[in-house]
Amino acid sequence: MKQYYRFMTMLCLLMLCSCATIRNSNSRDSFEKSMKGYNKMLRWQEVENAGMQYFDPKERDAFMKTAASIRKRGVSITDYRILTSECLPEKGTAESMVEFDYYTLPSNRVRSLTYTQKWIFIDTDEKKGWQVNSTLPAFD
Repeated sequence: MKQYYRFMTMLCLLMLCSCATIRNSNSRDSFEKSMKGYNKMLRWQEVENAGMQYFDPKERDAFMKTAASIRKRGVSITDYRILTSECLPEKGTAESMVEFDYYTLPSNRVRSLTYTQKWIFIDTDEKKGWQVNSTLPAFD
């Protein structure tokens, strides 16, 4: 009888551990999708839409001011590369380092810029998902 209880206890522990792994894996997949979606929107000059979709409403005004400044100065992003990314679902945080190639009109000189993005996981009644928690780079 003791062996039966040991077996059942081990089985329950194994099931609990596998559920945590699946939840963390889903969170990582969700982060990857959000990170790529956000950077793709920046790349295709959809900066305002990226702010509406991936920014906390409390922080959105500052983001939109920076986005307007970038648009006004004629900054065009030509490409991006995700250099590193780290997702910590148990803490609800993530970070990625992205390199952008861009030019500022009227110049046609392509420059590169490295941008560290900080992300947080939001789980509320209104929204559940990853949001950017860092401002846009200056694009000097």
